Amino acid sequence: MNTADETLLTVTDLRIAVSGTEVVHGASFAVRRGEVVALVGESGAGKSMSAMAIPNLLPAGSERHGSIRFDGTELLELPDSRMRNYRGSEIACVYQEPMTALNPLHTIGDFLSEAIGAHADDGRERRQPQELLDLVGLGAFDDLLQRYPHQISGGQRQRVMAAGAVAWNPKLLIADEPTTALDVTTQRNLLAMFRDLVKREQMAMIFVTHDMGVVADIADSVVVMRHGQVIERGDVFSTFASPRHEYTRSLLAAARALHGADEHAVEASVPAGPATETPAGSAGLEAGVAGAEPAAAAADDAELALDVRDIVVEYRSTGRRRGAARKAAVQGASLSVVRGQTLGIVGESGSGKSTIARAILGLAPVTGGSVSLAGTEMVGLRGRRRRTAMSRLGVVFQDPTSSLDPSLPLWRIVTEPLWRSGKVRDAKALRSKAGELLGDVGLDPAWIERRRHELSGGQKQRVAIARAISHEPDVLIADEPTSALDVTVQVTVLELLARLQRTHNFACIFISHDLYVVSTISDRVLVMKDGQVVENGPTEEVINDPENEYTRTLLGAIPVPDPVIQRARHGVAAEDVPGAEGDER
Repeated sequence: MNTADETLLTVTDLRIAVSGTEVVHGASFAVRRGEVVALVGESGAGKSMSAMAIPNLLPAGSERHGSIRFDGTELLELPDSRMRNYRGSEIACVYQEPMTALNPLHTIGDFLSEAIGAHADDGRERRQPQELLDLVGLGAFDDLLQRYPHQISGGQRQRVMAAGAVAWNPKLLIADEPTTALDVTTQRNLLAMFRDLVKREQMAMIFVTHDMGVVADIADSVVVMRHGQVIERGDVFSTFASPRHEYTRSLLAAARALHGADEHAVEASVPAGPATETPAGSAGLEAGVAGAEPAAAAADDAELALDVRDIVVEYRSTGRRRGAARKAAVQGASLSVVRGQTLGIVGESGSGKSTIARAILGLAPVTGGSVSLAGTEMVGLRGRRRRTAMSRLGVVFQDPTSSLDPSLPLWRIVTEPLWRSGKVRDAKALRSKAGELLGDVGLDPAWIERRRHELSGGQKQRVAIARAISHEPDVLIADEPTSALDVTVQVTVLELLARLQRTHNFACIFISHDLYVVSTISDRVLVMKDGQVVENGPTEEVINDPENEYTRTLLGAIPVPDPVIQRARHGVAAEDVPGAEGDER
């Protein structure tokens, strides 16, 4: 057991109210020096609120009660003027979306210089911008300080945010979902960077996440939150091996189901909760690889829904002037999918997987090859003939919030394809159809007058799926539809897609950066790198016996929900990790 003087932060009976409504109810946890504590839970659990209450970065109109004792000082008693001295210098934050946290008008050098000069000189040694880049593994980029945020990748932006956060050698680093929606190799590199920073700088760290694989990779201790309350806390090894609370067990079961680590049906992993989050009659994904039976049925006489041959997608890289250089985003890619079958497309950011989807949808310039949709060649098709052919496609986007019109009721949103195609124009008939579609995706048909802001993330994605299938498409394209969702919501969305496919017999293209997520729903998997197909085969073969080294790299980069396995990957034995003695605080 560690001694009390090693405790850096103690949160006791923390209560947070926003506009008079309490959202965190008596949360208590502690963080030791040099320790990584993961705050875990689904959206709305209160984990980000609890973390941001420490540096008092809560929304306007929020109130904090209880105790937050940091390095011997009660933070709740500090006036704003003194609290500002703690932010950045003693307690630093890395946020989920670096693109919104970085000023698009300032260079990376400007951002780091501002971070360095944010506090008065108190005698501590100041790091220089280049030194900070070296610290987060970006020192090899000679011109990075002169670049703007839009000129670097998402992973590089997140590293820059981390560099600014550690400019003053803080004692506590708070990372709020810093790897969400990043591809698996970028995520792996960022987690390695955070582990190295904590060890090298002797910082404590609070890591907020809903990803149990990430928790297993980086955390020493785990604090599980639900509905604004701490329901379980302990070291990472005992929490994963013997979770005491049913909700923690459900999170782990769902994560293991997505990563092929649990032979039980997914239905056993979904916690009891509001019926609106779990479709009525849901039987869960079958054990093993979902969709194996449709794959067996994909014989030569199966109906080919989509056939893409040797397509090339090129963009002008230096403007629209004649003779401008062109950059190939996809180079000679081919794929096909039959009705009732799901093809998973995986790869890192920039691999070309979403560009293929855009090309099929007519949203990217196809400069070579062919796209045949149910026997109709789409490349070069124009006017009414193209609109008629496009009605055979449905699409579900990554972010349901931005893809749903906030001004429209749900009945207008889900029936928009029917109305635009002219198949149904009568408002009463559209309302009736909308209620039927909402019921199909496990939502209450009476919700047809609700609007986007009244729904959770999982419910919004269900609405997006209802809209995508409203006109009975031959092919459904799902572009990263679960990447930003909680793990249990991911499971229910994947099960929903599988169930709807069995009912409607559409072909599905499922795009993701996570091979294990793809494997739960796909019959075949296509792996892309740098705009080219590097592997294509039955799911079980690609997952269990990949031929391409890049595919093996993707599989090895996915953090599995097992801290012993993750430590072994880093060359650390479980017994050598401080805090693995099973204590609870």
